[in-house]
Amino acid sequence: MVMPGTGRRTFLKGLGATAAAALAMPILNACSGGTSTSVSPAAAAGGKPVKGGKAILAIQDNPVNLDPADGQLYSSLQVYQNIFSELLTVDSDFTFKSNLASSWQQEDEKTWIFHLVDNAVFQNGEPFTAQDVAYTVQRMKPKALGPYLSFFNSVEVVDPHTCRIHLAKPYGPMEATMASLVDITNEKAISSGDPKQTAIGTGPYKLTEWVKGSHVTLSRWDKYFKSDRPYLDEVTFQSVGDDTVRLTGLQTGQFDWIQAVPAQQSGGLQGSGSMKHSAKGAYFPYLMLLNTTAPPFNDIRVRQAVNWAIDRSEIVKLAFFGTAVEATEAVSAPNPFYSGQNPYQGGPDLDKAKSLLSQAGVKNVDVTVLVEQEAPAYTAIAQVLQSQLAKIGINLHIDTASSAQYFGRMATQKYGIAMTYFSASLDPALTYYLLGYSTSGFNLAGYKSPRLDSELAKFTFESDQKVRKQVYPGLVSAFAEESPFIFLANQQQQYWTNSSTFGAEVLPSLEIRAEDMWKSA
Repeated sequence: MVMPGTGRRTFLKGLGATAAAALAMPILNACSGGTSTSVSPAAAAGGKPVKGGKAILAIQDNPVNLDPADGQLYSSLQVYQNIFSELLTVDSDFTFKSNLASSWQQEDEKTWIFHLVDNAVFQNGEPFTAQDVAYTVQRMKPKALGPYLSFFNSVEVVDPHTCRIHLAKPYGPMEATMASLVDITNEKAISSGDPKQTAIGTGPYKLTEWVKGSHVTLSRWDKYFKSDRPYLDEVTFQSVGDDTVRLTGLQTGQFDWIQAVPAQQSGGLQGSGSMKHSAKGAYFPYLMLLNTTAPPFNDIRVRQAVNWAIDRSEIVKLAFFGTAVEATEAVSAPNPFYSGQNPYQGGPDLDKAKSLLSQAGVKNVDVTVLVEQEAPAYTAIAQVLQSQLAKIGINLHIDTASSAQYFGRMATQKYGIAMTYFSASLDPALTYYLLGYSTSGFNLAGYKSPRLDSELAKFTFESDQKVRKQVYPGLVSAFAEESPFIFLANQQQQYWTNSSTFGAEVLPSLEIRAEDMWKSA
């Protein structure tokens, strides 16, 4: 889960403090007949999980950093979240569950207490205690993921297995933050080497080998605090950028699990008898940022005209080959916050769009749309938008930039439209607040709105989840009406495995939970 992303690559690559800052977002894929499996992994197994064996998991990019405080790429997170543990976890039904915290509760609007397990051990032999929670939070605050902990005042160590987190103000996405972004580290482990390269956590697996640009191999941590996990003895994350190569590798037995198949083949592969697949989860919302600091998008009427001209069904069809759902907000069903609010219901309406442009005095305007060269999905979406917006006299010129140029230009508003995605969508506050609050370092659209700030405060700084769900539709509508950024499509995540691999499940936290995976004898 966490800030603007760069296509497939970035889960957490932050853009708010220029590319050099590298801030993380909670971050930015021919078989014969038969019947495929889309039921839960455990049910699909048809038997009790067994321990032992090895699995090769083909992910889409190369990990670059295994320090969870400096999480930058989604591919890095996919690996290190199997080395480290969070206090909480979240399941596919959006239920938060105990992990390193055996129990927890909210004592008041600004205070949370966590009771910790007493049998967790770091992979350097250090016992896990409440001091590690305090150290982790303190260490994270000035680093890449710090914006997510900016409302944490202090961590009180009550006793070795109890800690209390004091907040500056009520914080609605507290559990989502603790379950998806705060991987617990140990001070002695961090100080003993380079934490970007030598990851040491309390997770189910420990780092065995890292061949950069190729693969990362993890082996079972025998002192893992869950005695029945992990099942596999060894997990290797193989970096394979090409969708077709990954699919071929799964079909030929080179890989046991792959992250995605070519989008245009997904429909035909659903009925393959030689592979299994997980259920789908729409957790990658793609959006366009509008530079509101300069014409033409400093005029709300122009931004609204763009919204009226967009045909999201065409984007889903042509850019994603049907492997996405239309999106008008940060989350999609079945996220419990999903509202379905859309002030542009009934669109596209080109007449309304042209009328708004006429009122704004805009006609046949040229706009640069910025895409990252490593993210082909951005270009595909931009090409569809190019055709759609030309119908109302907005002429898009696609400008492809390298990663460093892309980040730098977005951070300094040197663009007209910029394509991105946001992968911290477990709780929509993690998206809207960082991208939309006036003083946020990640307000890349450069938009400042007292109305939006007020709506954000009501949603983000409210501890009662029932109240948050009541005010959320108003937040969605307000952002859609003012349109500093526009959601387009939410890409569906789906994992594919061979017939002997089980336990692969798409989670709203986007972690690859290898501890639940196992292979039949």
